[in-house]
Amino acid sequence: MNLPDLLADAFRVLQQTDAVLEIEYRPIRRAAIAVSAILMAAAMGLAALADGAIETGITVLAMTALIGGLILRKTTVVTQLRLDRAKGHAQLQVTRLQGRENRTVPLAPSLRVEPRIGHDSSAGTDRAEITSWLSRTSEDRP
Repeated sequence: MNLPDLLADAFRVLQQTDAVLEIEYRPIRRAAIAVSAILMAAAMGLAALADGAIETGITVLAMTALIGGLILRKTTVVTQLRLDRAKGHAQLQVTRLQGRENRTVPLAPSLRVEPRIGHDSSAGTDRAEITSWLSRTSEDRP
């Protein structure tokens, strides 16, 4: 397993009907790796404090808090895409530590979307692809 495979999280299809397709991306692995690195750095700072190196311990803890906060801010992002044919719009919702951002755009009435989530056995990874096309009938496919 290489680093990109370790950091990759799979997309999840939350709802798939003829009228609604909802997909979510939640980077749990990246957040877990970031939290473990932050905890390890904080433990090193506390160990330095326990050994009597006050300045070093405080510096390590301050840098851990600063850099760890920035890393968590970037890694803890949940993205949801909801394509709703009945309402005629697509909604993108991005949730971060600072709050939630919603964006809604209209869908073309003839837009067809089909998710395919599978496992690549040769590479040992999950893959997700979303195929979309414009059609006049539901039988038209690429």
